[in-house]
Amino acid sequence: MSELKIINTVKRSFNLLKKDPALIVLFILPAIFPTASIITSYLRTFILFGTPQNTPPMLSILLSLLYFIVGFFFRVWASAGAILKLTELEKGSKLGLKEALSKGLKKVPKLMVPAIAGSAISILMVAGLTIAITNYPFISMAPLVQDVGPSNIVPRVAMGFLFIIGLYVAIRLYLYAPACVLENNFGLKTSWKLVKGNWWKLFAIFLTFGAMSAIISQTPVIGSFLSGLIVGPFSITAKILVYFQLREAKSSGEEELDVDESKERPTEEEEV
Repeated sequence: MSELKIINTVKRSFNLLKKDPALIVLFILPAIFPTASIITSYLRTFILFGTPQNTPPMLSILLSLLYFIVGFFFRVWASAGAILKLTELEKGSKLGLKEALSKGLKKVPKLMVPAIAGSAISILMVAGLTIAITNYPFISMAPLVQDVGPSNIVPRVAMGFLFIIGLYVAIRLYLYAPACVLENNFGLKTSWKLVKGNWWKLFAIFLTFGAMSAIISQTPVIGSFLSGLIVGPFSITAKILVYFQLREAKSSGEEELDVDESKERPTEEEEV
């Protein structure tokens, strides 16, 4: 059974992307619509400072909703196309951008389901961590800032647990995208099984690309765009490599188990 190696996986993701830099093109539109970072920023601001006094007009709300739907769609589509492209690249052949987008588009409806679930978990994690480490609930309200009693501590502890649970589930579902695109299911159950026993290694990979994204995002004006354009392709490449490694390891492990069980089972002649 092959062992998942963190450093080797990260290096291979960079090398694989060098073989086909056209993968970056798939992430241009998702980078223009950085919905994940915008939602995270808005959520943190809402928790820290509360609901804005001035209610935005209905048109502004509808345009914002449309923006997020379009951005989410482009992100899911890019992921599906990249996974198909990387799968062919691992086989030794290249899939053109047009074909990758065409085939990837057919995978979007099914991939939307686990992608929405993943986004919901991410939102819960952000909310839990923000409340746990800041002056809950609104940092701008002086009376609550000074409150260190049970009414303030209990929500922090609860939200801290929510973050930990969300992080655990997020890592267990880290491989849902390649599993969903390459198999005839939503990928959630497959990812949960594959990650079993490799949680800390997947967490290290997750942390590596998370740190990379955070650093690049600090670039003035175009930080979010660069983060999506650079980290997005590397992250999905690492996911597909890990998926193949763990899928192969699981398959070989099951074969070895079957062989061992067949050896231990006595034949009818031996029983006689």
